[in-house]
Amino acid sequence: MLRFLSGLHALSLLMVPLAELQSADPTDSLIFLATFDDGLDAEVGADRRLRTADSLERQIIRSGNTRTDVRRVAEQNGARRGAVLRFSGLDTKRITLFSGTNAGYRERDWNGTVSFWLKLNPDEDLAPGYCDPIQLTDSRWNDGSFFVDFDKDLPRVFRLGVFSEYAFWNPQDIPWEKVSNEERPMVVVRQPPFVRTDWTHVAWTFRGINASDATAAEATLFLNGQAAGTLRRPMQLQWDEQNSAIMLGIAYTGDFDELAIFNRCLEPAEVKLITELQRTLTAAPR
Repeated sequence: MLRFLSGLHALSLLMVPLAELQSADPTDSLIFLATFDDGLDAEVGADRRLRTADSLERQIIRSGNTRTDVRRVAEQNGARRGAVLRFSGLDTKRITLFSGTNAGYRERDWNGTVSFWLKLNPDEDLAPGYCDPIQLTDSRWNDGSFFVDFDKDLPRVFRLGVFSEYAFWNPQDIPWEKVSNEERPMVVVRQPPFVRTDWTHVAWTFRGINASDATAAEATLFLNGQAAGTLRRPMQLQWDEQNSAIMLGIAYTGDFDELAIFNRCLEPAEVKLITELQRTLTAAPR
């Protein structure tokens, strides 16, 4: 069954059998989708244009892709038929991004889900140093941000970071190297499943950020449809939305595909459904 999204110009995320959708249908809350199948711009979103910034500080932002180390390539590996975004890791200064207005930010009780696919061998493909395949922020990595990254040391661990405003999560301004692992707002996966020969689905869900009653929020990392860890603590992200960005491929070498953002915290069964369907079916015609 082809599921069309109301209010989004009849764009569709998946070709989904009706029986499977009766119990879980994530497409009802899709607010951003970039498949890269027909171009670099997104198919769904408040601002669909892909851009390039001069640096992580994003002082100069130009429309389109101005990086020679980022390109669309055809992909015929199983379910990932179409095109994907390939980062060759040669231009580590300039940043590929979409506007953060696509992230569905809410000043109170922010819930959501971010989903995408990666293909790489982290230990062999990445240059020395930290690598963020994706980072969402209006400021810096440790000040009101979401990101997933590969740590700088071998063997590479994979981490989800959900950093509240800096003064909220680190009010004593403790240097990062002295912050204990327990106090760092991160989920750490020490043996992640990434391989160069196959795609790995990555998603994180979150609920209760900027909670009205200051209760603990939750953020869960999923790898190939399985929960890999959950972060529970009060979280406050007070974005200047117009200055926020969804940055892709920071010091990354590998393939990236199917970035989707949802305006609610998907249930584990829904995340698993996306993983399974994307491995067996192509995106619906647009």
